[in-house]
Amino acid sequence: MSVRAGALLVVALSVSLSASLSVSLSVQAARPSVARVEAVDTWGPVHRFEGAPRGESVAAGPDGSATVAWGSQRGWPEPVKVARRTPTGRWSPPATLGEGFAPVVAADPLGNLTVAWCRERNGFTTGVWVARKPAGRPWTRPVHVSRDRKAPGYPDGWTSYGAAGLDVAVTAAGAAVVTWEWGGPDRGVPSRIQAVRRAPHGRWGPVETVSSTVGGESTGAQVAVARNGTAWVAYDRSPVTGPTGVVVRSRSAAGTWSPAARVDTGELGDLGVSTRGDVTVVLLHRGRVRVAVLPRGRAWQPPVAVTPRDVRVTDWSVALSPRGAVLVGYLWRDDRVDVVRRAFGGSWTAPVTVADPVAPVYEVFTAVDARGDMFTGWSDHYGIWSRYRPTGKGWRAETTAQRGGGVEVLEGVRSQVLPGGDVVLLWAQEGKPLRARVLDVQVGDRIER
Repeated sequence: MSVRAGALLVVALSVSLSASLSVSLSVQAARPSVARVEAVDTWGPVHRFEGAPRGESVAAGPDGSATVAWGSQRGWPEPVKVARRTPTGRWSPPATLGEGFAPVVAADPLGNLTVAWCRERNGFTTGVWVARKPAGRPWTRPVHVSRDRKAPGYPDGWTSYGAAGLDVAVTAAGAAVVTWEWGGPDRGVPSRIQAVRRAPHGRWGPVETVSSTVGGESTGAQVAVARNGTAWVAYDRSPVTGPTGVVVRSRSAAGTWSPAARVDTGELGDLGVSTRGDVTVVLLHRGRVRVAVLPRGRAWQPPVAVTPRDVRVTDWSVALSPRGAVLVGYLWRDDRVDVVRRAFGGSWTAPVTVADPVAPVYEVFTAVDARGDMFTGWSDHYGIWSRYRPTGKGWRAETTAQRGGGVEVLEGVRSQVLPGGDVVLLWAQEGKPLRARVLDVQVGDRIER
């Protein structure tokens, strides 16, 4: 190769490399920046049931389904109806279970459903009826489980006499317990707590009286069932003299009831039993939320206040997870919603403010799933807002399930966190149909370029 030819080759290579380097730098310079954006949860479409329900309830199934039960005023006699939302988001047509109102629905870890409700019959006190839906099978015929008394002239349209305030707890083994308060406050009949139990793969047993009316009355029962079949029942006990206290009793699978244990003074909020057998009772004591715990195999621990001393709670809600997580949402100063929580086997956090709107807030509601995902909502009688906290992360931005305004007042709001994290919200509102909506929860954060 000649010197001139070599020089020309070097020049050509130099130009080629310069051009390649220039193109490479241009491509790199044009590459967009990468940013991590917080996941945004969105509410799905509103599903409408029927207007003016006489009580409503919602339960989360283990497969991500949701079941809604309500007392319908369509038809005579007025029936209890249920509808199920499949894991893919489709609502089934309503199914009629039987005559009655104020239903409570529960789902066990295998997908079996149990619904209990009240029913009025001419000449008798209000009774309790139950129907079950084994997973993959149709609903059973309703079973009358209460022991009703003759009451000439009842129902009369204005007094209450008999069963009220139902609660239901179920286990994976197929056991179920239904509790209620029985009495006639308008007739001078003190209320007491009663219960019935269904053994796994068995029939409903006889009515058992949990509390006595001697020296006072009992109301507001909550029930939970441990893995070993032990049923725990907590209720408010109001003596003839002295403050109201929260009392707890347990019933072994063999049918033996423990003595009544008064765990604290105040008003019961909720009761839960963790998968390892620890019992948690949450109550309101002189404007502060307190928690009493009974570790498995040990004695009751002294109640612990979980809200600040200088905060007087005006409304509150508690949710307990099967694994022991607890979420307490509470309202104070008329317009501020704070939360405190306890993780699995952990300690209580300091209060966190999730809402501080200008307009007054009147109701707070909470939910938590087995994984520890948490949901807190609040309303001003018209609108519904909420925040969501995935397990192990912080509270996400506020979302609006229903805008405020109008004159129709909310009559009840219920929520459940479904397996997988989505939230089903159920609400009744004056002059409007019962409605449900699902919060589509985004898993993790998205990458934006």
